[in-house]
Amino acid sequence: MDYKLIEQIITGNADASKVMELDNRQRNRKIDANQPKLVVSPPLPIGEAQLYTMKITLLGIDPPIWRRFVMPTFLKLDHASVFLQSFMGWKNKHAYSFTINGYCFEPLALNLIEEGEDDIRNLDIDTSLKSHGIYNPGDYELCQLIKKGSKFYYEYDFDSGWKHEIVVENMEYKHPKDPYYCISGERACPPEDCGGVDGYKQLLEILGDPDHPEHDARLRQLGGRFNSEQFDPNLVNRSIGVHAPPSEMPKLSKDAAKKKKEERKRKDAARKRNKK
Repeated sequence: MDYKLIEQIITGNADASKVMELDNRQRNRKIDANQPKLVVSPPLPIGEAQLYTMKITLLGIDPPIWRRFVMPTFLKLDHASVFLQSFMGWKNKHAYSFTINGYCFEPLALNLIEEGEDDIRNLDIDTSLKSHGIYNPGDYELCQLIKKGSKFYYEYDFDSGWKHEIVVENMEYKHPKDPYYCISGERACPPEDCGGVDGYKQLLEILGDPDHPEHDARLRQLGGRFNSEQFDPNLVNRSIGVHAPPSEMPKLSKDAAKKKKEERKRKDAARKRNKK
């Protein structure tokens, strides 16, 4: 992170070409200085809150690691991140950002302070960077930015570059007893700090070969066991204090149910081909 550049932006002394590539090294994302000002819908009253049914998929991994979950429309992005961490299986140890409709939402001031840059504590980072396309996720609710059919992105741990795609499948459910819970998913979340997509693939190769010289050491680092195919939404829900019985689980929309059925057919066909 180029802290000097951040300070130059805040004081108005930054070189325009450098601003365009702010933090590009870590996130591989350019910021459009000519981007139109963010315009959002007004937040909904709590009494009118609905539930989003969304699916998050970790990009770059095959077979895919994904979760389908429910989240209320009034949730702010910073709180949404906390639940996404729980649903996926991350430990919330690193910085994150959302990219929605081409705009970046990142708690940049908090990220910089957590990374040890104490001399920027009194700088008005959030306000100064809005003109460069970076917004504070604590200022915006989901309902102000997304709707049914929306697709947006969530990145976690900029060094590892864990990128996720999130699709809003439905938003037609009334507020139940537990408005946050995981409905379903497949495959375990990669361990923290394993080196991103390439590092995780290498880790699975090592764990799959008991004769590999690093096998025992890597397994010990993971607590003695790791099953990349295991995922239980009930364990996730219990971890966040949710005990929604099956009768309270929302039904998938017709489109989502059709997609899930087609997904199962593709997997079954792939298994049959592999057996031949």
